[in-house]
Amino acid sequence: MQIVEKKLSEIRPYEKNPRHNEAAVEYVANSLREFGWKQPIVIDKDGVIVAGHTRYKAALSLGMTKVPCLIADDLTDEQIRAYRLADNKTGEAAEWDFSALEAELDAIDMDMEQFGFEGGENEETEETGSEGSLVDDFLFPPFSVLDARSGLWRERKQKWKNLGIKSELGRDENLLKMSETVQKRGQSTSIFDPALCELMYRWFCPLGGSIYDPFAGGSVRGIVAERLGYKYTGIELRKEQVEANYINAAEIGASPIWHCDDSKNADKYIDDKSCDMIFSCPPYFDLEVYSKDERDLSQMQWDAFCDAYEEIIATACRKLKQNRFAVFVVGEVRDKKGFYRDFLGLTIRCFAQHGVNPYNELILLESLGSAAIRARPIFQSGRKVCKVHQNVLVFYKGDPKKIKEEFGDVRVGDVDLDEIDED
Repeated sequence: MQIVEKKLSEIRPYEKNPRHNEAAVEYVANSLREFGWKQPIVIDKDGVIVAGHTRYKAALSLGMTKVPCLIADDLTDEQIRAYRLADNKTGEAAEWDFSALEAELDAIDMDMEQFGFEGGENEETEETGSEGSLVDDFLFPPFSVLDARSGLWRERKQKWKNLGIKSELGRDENLLKMSETVQKRGQSTSIFDPALCELMYRWFCPLGGSIYDPFAGGSVRGIVAERLGYKYTGIELRKEQVEANYINAAEIGASPIWHCDDSKNADKYIDDKSCDMIFSCPPYFDLEVYSKDERDLSQMQWDAFCDAYEEIIATACRKLKQNRFAVFVVGEVRDKKGFYRDFLGLTIRCFAQHGVNPYNELILLESLGSAAIRARPIFQSGRKVCKVHQNVLVFYKGDPKKIKEEFGDVRVGDVDLDEIDED
């Protein structure tokens, strides 16, 4: 190859270039400034650019007058057209090894953001969003930690509450027993987070898909699903809870389906391989006791709880279509001696044994509330840390290579919050 130096005035862009590259010009200019010319612009015999339009624009932005060029005078006009497209297209097929990339970035003592590598979403970006940010694309950054304490999260959650969701109805006055831990939180019963609910639907359920919830509880998950255009079916053991859910949904104008029954009987209501997502928050053993019904898992001894829990999960797994996700929000519980029972491990094993394998684990950081007050006596008395998170376990049934094909790109941040509470 023979590299020749050409005046910028002697070369010109291809008028019909289908590749838009304005967003990359600044990064390429920074690269030229830092490293110099290491790759020539390819032009045809008439000085029309074949490959290197971004480098050309970057050179103009830097006030350069001459650039190194390679003249592709050995190619026919048809080959020129083909090579111009091929040069742009082949780069799209490449993928990053993110572990190797992270190691390389860590080893470089240089500001790599000037070349297009994001240094992470800062607090301001997470709160307000910016052009091309993770917030724009995913609603919240798809990290393994979700921060329910952030301003953006609280705002989203409040929007759902303003809609009129009253998940505490049917539960607050009817909760039979709370553990000492729950009582110390100063709350009567746990209420599911609608912002988390929305996020999981948008991330892990196809648009308009059907959702099955084997531990329905309050109205949140059903109402959020229906307002977002999903089809929701939940099973809840307590009649008063189901009645309260339907009242709340009617007030809002949503129409989820709740069946009052034991989730072991899901076959009566849902066909196998008919659901696009399993989403639920099971009872955390005896942390909260909801009824006197002997079928209520929170009434059972641990061994019986485990058997019933696995049976319900096994049934749910049969309902899930191939190449679909299941998401369970769970938290660890202690035995009477204070040791963890490994509820998370139990949940993972139950799903895996029935062909739905662990895929992601997220940590939901919750509001500290009274944690600062409770932490001292809890830790001093037994060195137990004060729990301020829940675990969001994501499972997948099928071939992970099919996820891109089945779900497409995730772009949810353009949804106007005000659209949620419109009638």
